[in-house]
Amino acid sequence: MRRPAASLAAIPLLLLGAVPGPRPGPVPAAPGGPGGAVRTVRVDPDTLLPWRFPVGERMEYSVTWGGIRLGTGSLAVEAIDTLDARATYRVGFEVEGGPPFYRVETRMASWIRPDPFRSLRFEQRQREGDYRRDRRIEMSPETRTYTRYDLKDGEWRPHPEEIGVPIPENVLDEVSYLYFARLLPLEPGVRYEFERYWREEGNPVVVEVLRREEIRVPAGKFRTIVLRPEIRTSGIFKEGGEAELYLTDDERRIPVRVKASMAIGSGNFFLTDYESGEGGALIAPDGEGS
Repeated sequence: MRRPAASLAAIPLLLLGAVPGPRPGPVPAAPGGPGGAVRTVRVDPDTLLPWRFPVGERMEYSVTWGGIRLGTGSLAVEAIDTLDARATYRVGFEVEGGPPFYRVETRMASWIRPDPFRSLRFEQRQREGDYRRDRRIEMSPETRTYTRYDLKDGEWRPHPEEIGVPIPENVLDEVSYLYFARLLPLEPGVRYEFERYWREEGNPVVVEVLRREEIRVPAGKFRTIVLRPEIRTSGIFKEGGEAELYLTDDERRIPVRVKASMAIGSGNFFLTDYESGEGGALIAPDGEGS
């Protein structure tokens, strides 16, 4: 079934820059920081802060498009799973709702190793009217390749055109990218760049720290630090786009708002509820769950 051009199901993909597209030219410097200068930092593992999001941390969102409430969303650290003898965090991002008589359900999940920070699996399950999409990306750090699987008749089958495709080292997907951003030092006036998006054409990925701002969302009033993420794709995080990610300006770095502007309107995820997961399981330094 042919997928509609734009609907609620497209919002999380557009907000997270999941649509691959042509590689743009060089990224220009933008004003920011003292004297309007931007300092660019190439990100390596030593740049990241330690993982601190336990199993049970959960965020709930109201999803709007063009000022109209279309549904709800959530982002959560769901469990510690074992993939290829490695303890990994399973993180899920879900959206459901849609206009009258058109049900939409989208789920994206990432399996993340925190040290070094990288994705081992990315899975997308999408229901949009009559449209269905189920795909899984398995990423091998040993061979530095990925293989795509599609769900056919209840069985995951490799896609013949995406087997053993080269990837960068310590790759990120659309969901793990959000947690990666939460672990950056995030100094205003700094532009972080890295070559770790799982599709080569999406690199380099950029996180530019724009400003500090106090905002109010349904969950309350928050002091935030505002980022502009960019992935070299045709999604909402494309170069020159106006997407903004609002994280709380504290050690939790809670995403309280995701804002996107496009020709077809503007979309927002507004935080409605937050559970810290305090006391939940964390992966121990030796790689075992705790």
